[in-house]
Amino acid sequence: MTGTTPKTLLKIRESYSSFHGNYARIADCILRDPGLLAGGRLSDIAAACGCDNAQIIRFCRKLGFKGFSDMRRSISHDLIPLQTQVDSDSVREKSGFERLLEDFRGDYLQTVNDTVAVCGEKAVLQAVGAIRKARRIMLCGAGASGIVCEDLQMKLVHMGYPAFYHGSSAMNRMMSFLLEKNDLLIVVSFRGENTEVLSSVKTAKDNGCPVVAITNYPNSPLARASDTVLLTSSNEDDFRIGAMTSRLSQLMIVDILSVVLALDDMNKAERNLAGMHAMLNNESRGVK
Repeated sequence: MTGTTPKTLLKIRESYSSFHGNYARIADCILRDPGLLAGGRLSDIAAACGCDNAQIIRFCRKLGFKGFSDMRRSISHDLIPLQTQVDSDSVREKSGFERLLEDFRGDYLQTVNDTVAVCGEKAVLQAVGAIRKARRIMLCGAGASGIVCEDLQMKLVHMGYPAFYHGSSAMNRMMSFLLEKNDLLIVVSFRGENTEVLSSVKTAKDNGCPVVAITNYPNSPLARASDTVLLTSSNEDDFRIGAMTSRLSQLMIVDILSVVLALDDMNKAERNLAGMHAMLNNESRGVK
């Protein structure tokens, strides 16, 4: 079964980093078995989560619901289309490498659908406006997010925007010190909690430089410190070889941002793309 994660579960997942203690346990319980919330009584859910009724109600209100009944109606409504879908027997019968491919396909399709669901036009247009006004654009991201920064840098430079990225955290902190109010810092971070990245953000903000964040968590330290937040939606596990679906969702946001930026000023984008291609082709042929 591949589709979009129910909105209520997306809200829980996006707010997860702000939950602690019993609230984190409640979130884990609902994410693991959303049907429990849809069909269970308040006391049953409290017992399953190992807490009292009042904590369940406060958890619901933390997510913006009026109370338990309001959240239960919301998740019940979300689950209706999922409950009417039937998994293919052929998918369930697959094993080994074939099943692995099916699992990857399902995870990737869900990541695409979920990212589309949380991608807001207003935030994208704000980011486009900030890029167009910026004198210089610094990109910042650690680990796999750095790969996404390199991709965005290439796209921005091709369209004629002065973007730069350094893989060194020390260089990032030094460069952020040089940013001013006419510049722009774009930060890519899945959890939005990397201390070295946040250090660069603080330095840039102290200098009056605006910040655009691409992150999975709207309540993360990075999101709270940023002027514009472009949300991704990826249910990335802690145990992984490297970033997988999180990188996919970040690259998707980068592509959306790049296309909207190009459409916003087609003349500039076409002129610079043509000039870049001509220059690179001439260099490959040895033309001076």
